[in-house]
Amino acid sequence: MNSRTRPRRLSSRDLHTILDVTSALAAPFDLMTMLGAVVAAAKQVLNADRGSVWLHDPATGELVLEVATGLKPVRVPFGVGLVGACGRDRQMINVPDCYADPRFDQGIDRASGYRTRCMLTLPLIDHKGGLVGVMQVLNKKGGVFDADDEALATALAAQCAVALQRVRMTEAVIDGERMRQALEMARDVQMSTLPATMPVLPGYEVCGSSRPAELTGGDTFDLALLERGLLIVLGDATGHGIAPALSVTQMHAMLRVAFGLGADLDIAYVEVNNRLAETLPADRFITAFIGLLDPATHRLRFQSGGQGPILVFHATTGTWASHRPTSFPLGAMPLSKVQPAISIALEPGDILVLLSDGFYEHRNTGGDAFGEARVRELVAAHRASSMRELLAALQHGVDVFGGGAPQEDDMTAVLVRRDARGTASRTFARSFDALPAIFEFTSGEFARQRIDVGLLPTVDLAVEELFTNLVKYSKGTEAEVRIALAGLPRGVEVTLTDYDVEPFDVTKAPDVDVSLPIEQRSPGGLGLHLIRKLMDSVEYEYSRESRESRITLRKTLSGA
Repeated sequence: MNSRTRPRRLSSRDLHTILDVTSALAAPFDLMTMLGAVVAAAKQVLNADRGSVWLHDPATGELVLEVATGLKPVRVPFGVGLVGACGRDRQMINVPDCYADPRFDQGIDRASGYRTRCMLTLPLIDHKGGLVGVMQVLNKKGGVFDADDEALATALAAQCAVALQRVRMTEAVIDGERMRQALEMARDVQMSTLPATMPVLPGYEVCGSSRPAELTGGDTFDLALLERGLLIVLGDATGHGIAPALSVTQMHAMLRVAFGLGADLDIAYVEVNNRLAETLPADRFITAFIGLLDPATHRLRFQSGGQGPILVFHATTGTWASHRPTSFPLGAMPLSKVQPAISIALEPGDILVLLSDGFYEHRNTGGDAFGEARVRELVAAHRASSMRELLAALQHGVDVFGGGAPQEDDMTAVLVRRDARGTASRTFARSFDALPAIFEFTSGEFARQRIDVGLLPTVDLAVEELFTNLVKYSKGTEAEVRIALAGLPRGVEVTLTDYDVEPFDVTKAPDVDVSLPIEQRSPGGLGLHLIRKLMDSVEYEYSRESRESRITLRKTLSGA
């Protein structure tokens, strides 16, 4: 199997510090306190001596030093010095020797008596792509800033930009009609955290939306491509209005930071929960589904804090699986640990359905709730539609059922479907005589699904080797072997399922030393060795309850 590069993992201390900064965004008014917290965190996490934040003033075309450790406010023309160059180009600048860089303005050092040795300068970009400022961290203790420091500084800069968005919202409220503008700006901030476009994930179709009951709502969702797969989030804070909107925005930002910096799912869940438990009022909490989908293995790992039901529609059988929450709602109480995340497999055509309470509990004029049964009926009826069309059908179904009754709760949905294109499967007798029929099946499906025929010899070799091993070594069963074949973007996936057998993990079979002379090699194992070398990935699953083993092979043109 090919190993994928893992993102850099934060220390528990660093993650704790960054989430504390994100948690500080709940403060609605104090700009200096929020920016000061960002600078203090940058100094701590990056082991730096000083830090500063410059705000872009569009009216004058200048960058204004609003907060800095040990320095008075300074105005710099846009495009001048390292700060101006960063603001103009919107690119991070890492300077190991400031006095050797002609862009460095030595005048500030002369005025302050401070000696700047090395510096990281980062642009602060808002959710609409506009420049709101520049952050700098100065003089790393004991050395210069490296690539790991750049990653941490980027995360902190993102949180600083969020802080500025919130402060501008607050200032607009103070300047104008307080309540109306508060709601409108809170909605802008909340909606800016939602995905502007749906991510494109080969082999999957995803869709999400949030419809608040009021101008602002307590729901949020996220669909974002990370190093380790697709981040899937659906959250629902207690109550309506500004406070719940800020709560879910706060949670949303924390999760993006934690996962963007490589945090483990279970650790991120505990850390975010504990930060929320410290900051939310005692009667406030957030029910939330937080999952990571690996598109290579088609496995979804998730934690669910009070969010349910978690529904999966199985396309091949037309049946449903329903999963309950795994833990208490986020922020309800501090946690030292959680149970390991639940892991489920998404087969071709399967649909993950995540809906907030606003769907299930929407009532008609007679007081009846829409309920889970109607959700299931609509999903099954529109299983062949696009996810966007399915979402529209769910929203329309709720509205028609309500008969004009007002929407009393936010309605948020996330739908994820694995591509079902061309999936086919057949069972074959446990006999060497079945090999011709197997080859006929694979070649026929390659033609029908229009899979590149150049992959067929490799696939047939792997399938023949695995099927032969199943016949030779699984002696205690007469059950037939099921083979499923599905076209992938520029490739193919083949799964062999064996029933009523003992476990044998083909991915853990020892490698064969092919460099040895043939007379010195131990017999056996060469076929499995070749399969692991030829295929992009080989995965093995075994269920002790059903005594069922599953081997999944994937091969793409890029890996050919």
